[in-house]
Amino acid sequence: MKFSRKFTLFLIYPVISVCLLSCSGKLDPEPLSLNVKQNLALLQTDPQFLIYINFKKMRETDFWKTFISDSLFDAERNFGSFFYNLKQVTGAGINDGIDEVYFSNSWIGDNAMVIKGVFDRKKVYEYVSSDSMYKKIDYPNGFIVFRQTETNFTFYFRDDFTVYASNYLKLIENSFGLTDTSYSGVLTNKELMKEIEKIKYKEHLWMITNQKLFIRGIFENFSEGGKGFSSAQDTLLTDEDTSSVSSGNLYDVYKSIKSVSFSMKMKDDLEIVMQNECEDENSAKEFKNRAEAIMALAKLSSSFTRKPSPVIRLLDKVRSDQYDRTVLFRIKLDEKDIAQIRANKIF
Repeated sequence: MKFSRKFTLFLIYPVISVCLLSCSGKLDPEPLSLNVKQNLALLQTDPQFLIYINFKKMRETDFWKTFISDSLFDAERNFGSFFYNLKQVTGAGINDGIDEVYFSNSWIGDNAMVIKGVFDRKKVYEYVSSDSMYKKIDYPNGFIVFRQTETNFTFYFRDDFTVYASNYLKLIENSFGLTDTSYSGVLTNKELMKEIEKIKYKEHLWMITNQKLFIRGIFENFSEGGKGFSSAQDTLLTDEDTSSVSSGNLYDVYKSIKSVSFSMKMKDDLEIVMQNECEDENSAKEFKNRAEAIMALAKLSSSFTRKPSPVIRLLDKVRSDQYDRTVLFRIKLDEKDIAQIRANKIF
């Protein structure tokens, strides 16, 4: 679905790009709130990836007020037409009104989204009812579902504060009977829930995947997007590793990773963490060593160029740490870093 692809890439690309240059600290994860767990029950059991964003909490930070409120996240159009329509009709937007967003996608192409906020349902109904692109579906249990015929994007209000959306009508219908105490969806995926519980920061923004092909895609996109890193990676790969690329096998450097998560914490600065959960402590150590070697080679290679890449300069802020089978990468971005990123249009 066009909406989900744009929405997903817009959210995760800047996070992935920065996080893959970061590192650090003792594993001391924030607790997963009961409220978040209740909403995870609405998402697919085995998602390809899962994203959680708490706009309400982020809006309270100095970082948001200084760097974001008047720029990136203020452009609702970047989040797809549905968010823009909500803003136009109800006044509820990312800067005011929309509090939380949960988004997941599965391999078969079905997406699920839970949006928490304060909405005027009557206004929304009037708007979509007058739009020929929407089809209204009435269910015996009182639920009113709207489907955009062109994109198959379907949504309904579970209550005055919750919108549930998907491109797959069956997911919508299956959610009708779910309650706050339902044990369903992601909650029944015990392995993924273990990895979610271990995510470092959970208050503002986090995303996670435990799908091998998606993990591979993260590292390959990073390799293609970071100047100086591709050659550094090639230097560390054996002949066997290099020849395996075309056959679709994972590089040794990340094939032992069980899950990858990204989390973000805002205050007056921005801290971003990439967290890699490996098969065991030995594989975590090997991954950490290889990653550090790649970054060191990238910095060394860049030092011989006339104008080092701005991305490479951020490596000076990089730190890394291993805690049992977990490898953390962390970076803190202050006002000067943000100015540099914007001036050089890094992301």
